[in-house]
Amino acid sequence: MTQPPESSIRQRGTWRAGLLALALSSAPALAGPLMLTGQVRALDAEPILMPQSDVAPATLRYLIPEGTQVQPGDVLIRLDPGNSLNNLQELEAQIEQAGARRDKDLAELKVKAIDARIALIQARATRDKAQVDAEIPRDHLSALDFDRYAGEYERARREHDLKRAELAAAQGAVQRRQADAVLEVRKLEAQLAYHRLQVEAAEQRATRAGTVRHGFDSRSGQRYAEGMSAYPGAQVGEVAGNSAMGVRAFALESERAGLREGQPVTLRFDALGDVVASGRIERIAGAPEAKREWGDGRYFEVDVGIDDAALSPRLLSGMSVRVDAEVPDSPAAAQVAP
Repeated sequence: MTQPPESSIRQRGTWRAGLLALALSSAPALAGPLMLTGQVRALDAEPILMPQSDVAPATLRYLIPEGTQVQPGDVLIRLDPGNSLNNLQELEAQIEQAGARRDKDLAELKVKAIDARIALIQARATRDKAQVDAEIPRDHLSALDFDRYAGEYERARREHDLKRAELAAAQGAVQRRQADAVLEVRKLEAQLAYHRLQVEAAEQRATRAGTVRHGFDSRSGQRYAEGMSAYPGAQVGEVAGNSAMGVRAFALESERAGLREGQPVTLRFDALGDVVASGRIERIAGAPEAKREWGDGRYFEVDVGIDDAALSPRLLSGMSVRVDAEVPDSPAAAQVAP
């Protein structure tokens, strides 16, 4: 069998080496140090979320300035509640007016009821006197007087029955006006409660003391501010307290393969040049997300715990952090012949 020329064999070897070098140069380098950028964050920070709205995305009508020290109950974010705010003020005035009308009407009706009771008492006295006269025996009266007393008693009795009916009607009018007033106020209060819920749903109030930090819009990469729009439920910032601190770093998709949970890292803080702390990766996001403020790349969130708990009082939420991770040599790279 004829052997291929030595030059052909050498050419094939050179070609294969070139292909291998090209493949290795295009693959991500996973061996060696890996540097990530991150920020200090309060572990129990209260998120500032975009309130629910019938419109999506909705416009931020009010957003508390960044760096503000807030206390529980302070308004953090508010959307336009529409007509609910005006309706709230109108209904409060209507309830007050309804109460005034009720008091006025009840006072007048109670006066009529008192007059009707007085008239009934007078009619009862007249009836009783007429009854006494009508019960005088016929033998002691003339026929004309006897008939006159009997007619007077019948008239007084009918007048008494009429006044008793008028008193019952006056008392019934008082009860009906009271019931109508209760229904009217309940209806207005139900409408007031609805619009109050609409106004409360359009805002978020702080539940703890802390410092406000604004977030970034994942669509535009800009920091959230008044007048911008966001979808309901989106986190536009947070209220960071003085609790335990951690670090949230971001790794490019190409860097994900060199990271694992539990991996030790070294932390360096821009604001604390003399501090070098150790930490450990606690969580890596399952999917990358875009960060428009950093460009077109997609990043995995990497949560890092700080080993030295005594360092937390010196840290502030939002401090820049450099996270250095030592990536072990790739098994594939170790198998490549020189």
